[in-house]
Amino acid sequence: MMKIPYSLIAMTIGLMLAGCSQSPQQSGKQEQSAQPVTTVSSEEQTYHPWLSYGATAYAYREANLGTALPGRVEKIHYPEGARVEEGDLLVDLSAELYAQALAEKKSLKKDFERVARLREKGSVTQQKYDHVKAKYKAAKAKARMMRENCQITAPFDGTIVDYLVKEGENFLFSPSLKAGYSHTSGIVQLMHLERLKMEADVNEKELPLLEEGQQAKVVFDALPDTTIRGEVTHIDPILSTSSHTAKVEVTINNPDHDLKPGMYAQMQIRMPETTHVFVPVNAIYRQPGTGNDYVFIVENNQARRKPIERLRTRGKKVAVEGIAANKPVVVHGKNKLNDGDPVQVTGNPS
Repeated sequence: MMKIPYSLIAMTIGLMLAGCSQSPQQSGKQEQSAQPVTTVSSEEQTYHPWLSYGATAYAYREANLGTALPGRVEKIHYPEGARVEEGDLLVDLSAELYAQALAEKKSLKKDFERVARLREKGSVTQQKYDHVKAKYKAAKAKARMMRENCQITAPFDGTIVDYLVKEGENFLFSPSLKAGYSHTSGIVQLMHLERLKMEADVNEKELPLLEEGQQAKVVFDALPDTTIRGEVTHIDPILSTSSHTAKVEVTINNPDHDLKPGMYAQMQIRMPETTHVFVPVNAIYRQPGTGNDYVFIVENNQARRKPIERLRTRGKKVAVEGIAANKPVVVHGKNKLNDGDPVQVTGNPS
């Protein structure tokens, strides 16, 4: 049997003892390399989200009122800024054509009455009777049209905001060129201002979330401390081919006319109740040079990177998709972490 030298045995025992003595040191180094972090738990919350948009105010109803035929403006009955009711006489135009049409109607009425009497006696043919009757009917329609072209009445309750043609001037179908308003031809511009329409452009991804009747809040830049309630009253059925957005209207009350068409505001529309997982906004880390967001959660004393999608922001918290509720989410120390790094949770942030 071969004998093992005592020197080799001693060397082997020394190496074993050295290995045992290094294990605690290596373990200590591993513990020292763990990154200290603070965490909070992701939290599930049920709430009513609000979608926010920039919006512009428009009159609830608007019309440039004119006539079917050109004419001279003879009399304006209300000044600019006056409130009028439906049916009020606003403007008189020259009546020469109306007078001519009345004379023609009167003459043809006599002809028709004479031919009708002769028709009863059998003295004229049916063809002659029908011809005179048709001419008289056309004369009545012409007189009615000319009468309508001599006067302009209010088609709805509103405020006179401008006269596009002044007294003594001729109305010649010249359109209004005010940016953002009706470009149709007219003499007087009438707006219903007791209510306003707030118009916003909504992208195609959010349109399915909206429907008529939803509640809304409006805050005007000119009145930042006042919140006005309204509701969604119209959603355009088609989208713009260039911006891929649709117009959404929210109607608000404006009884004192404090709010003016053309004003800019921030508009929020209330969504149905929903449930999402929330994390602090400072727990979200965006990878430099990308639009990718993620958070780190702690599992078995290791950092695990989880891609997330931001949904809504509520104060200092963000509703996200990508993680479950009640997960320890790293808030402080996340910027030095990589996926799988050992971590040591030092507590929760105050």
